[in-house]
Amino acid sequence: MMLSRRNFLKVFGVSGLSFSGLATTLAKAPPGTFAPAQIGERDPIQHIINRLTFGPQPGLYDYISQIGVDEFIERQLDYESIQDNETDHRLQAFPLINEHGGDLIADMDNNRRRVLIDLIGSWLTRAIYSNRQLYERMVHFWSDHFNVYINKGPVLFLKLDDDRDHIRPNAMLSFIDVLRASAQSPAMLFYLDNALSNDFAPNENYGRELLELHTLGVNGGYTEDDVKAVSRVFTGWSITNFREPNSPPGRFIFRRVAHDSREAIVLGEVIPANSGIDAGYQVLEILAKHPSTAQFISSKLIRRFVADTPPQSLVDLCTQVYLDTGGDIKSLLREIFRSDEFWQAPPKFKRPFEYVVGLLRVLNYDVQRPRRFYETLAYLLISMGHLPFNWPAPNGYPDVGRYWMDNLLPRWNAALAAMFYDEDDTSPDYTGLVAMLQNAGVINDAEAALQFMARYMLGRELTGDELTITFEFMRGSTDDLWEQLILGTVLILASPAFQYK
Repeated sequence: MMLSRRNFLKVFGVSGLSFSGLATTLAKAPPGTFAPAQIGERDPIQHIINRLTFGPQPGLYDYISQIGVDEFIERQLDYESIQDNETDHRLQAFPLINEHGGDLIADMDNNRRRVLIDLIGSWLTRAIYSNRQLYERMVHFWSDHFNVYINKGPVLFLKLDDDRDHIRPNAMLSFIDVLRASAQSPAMLFYLDNALSNDFAPNENYGRELLELHTLGVNGGYTEDDVKAVSRVFTGWSITNFREPNSPPGRFIFRRVAHDSREAIVLGEVIPANSGIDAGYQVLEILAKHPSTAQFISSKLIRRFVADTPPQSLVDLCTQVYLDTGGDIKSLLREIFRSDEFWQAPPKFKRPFEYVVGLLRVLNYDVQRPRRFYETLAYLLISMGHLPFNWPAPNGYPDVGRYWMDNLLPRWNAALAAMFYDEDDTSPDYTGLVAMLQNAGVINDAEAALQFMARYMLGRELTGDELTITFEFMRGSTDDLWEQLILGTVLILASPAFQYK
């Protein structure tokens, strides 16, 4: 499904004239204006907010300023100690996330839309409102790393279990934990065609991706013989069906009768014959402990949190931390966040999901009818090419800016729409934004208020040229100070600077 610009703006009540003025202003801005904050001018607290969370929200900067950056990092790593009652309450709007996907497959046609809304809505809710922001970022990281495509067969339904029971409980443990969980995920086993793999006809899809994408990496030192051996080892790792006598459908099952029980050699290590399901566990341990896996996972984490091109110095450091700690995820993250490379990282372009969620966080959105609102956001994310779990290939959505830089038009649409949306008892909560301006003593000074909003949203003040451009845009259609500030805020949110973190 695609949502046209006209329909999207109609839904949100934004005029074409406003969009035209915004687009013209940004297009005519001189090169170098509205650039993201660079290393020398970057606020450390804003940098932490941009990289560890889904973006600024009222009160977050002051909270980190009070407890300190290091303490904030440690609290985010210790996510289980963070109270998240408001998020839990909001998640009650999506009851199907607590159901087993296999139980819903029998009525697949009627349940598909409901499951999609609950799944996507719960992800948006957590990203916007959860206090466990780093944990949510890691859930997103592993969901890309262990990507499944929800438009293949019953994978949409099985993704409920994959997210709740396989990714989330293991997102901050050690790599072997999340690897083992993924290997037993019905969503993964169906998506990569392992559910029907047997000793007579072993399917190599899961075995190949396990080596190439989940552990060692494409140049990780494995051979075609390793692919074949791993694929044989994982024959029989399957999913229960509707004819299963003692188990409901859509659960993991090891089918010994379908398992190739012969000896296998993987990366030079012998997997004894007749090991049953333990043969697969042994292979996962071998792969998780391999130096190539340590380097591959370290590189991907650094790409996510630091730079599109991971600095080799930090990759080497994190690879050793991985090997020393057995792939402990918190140790890796702690090493990344205290590194010079992290603090000197170049601006990183936001992926569409991050940008949309960032808009709602920075505008302090209060979503009162989440099912309707998040269904609309799902259409927007489809139009931007970044609906969660909708990437067909097993490598997950790209994590480099160059892939996403051609979708500025829907981002401008989103900035306008988010600012003016007021339907279904859902809108920006201006109360919190006004309170910030009042507390800063800038509520009646247009320039001071605009600079305050720039610091809040971008982590830096506007330059003289940027102020001039913004004031021309603000004052072009209204004399009301508050309306002018709203228009100025829209320009900031649509500007190149807010596209980066």
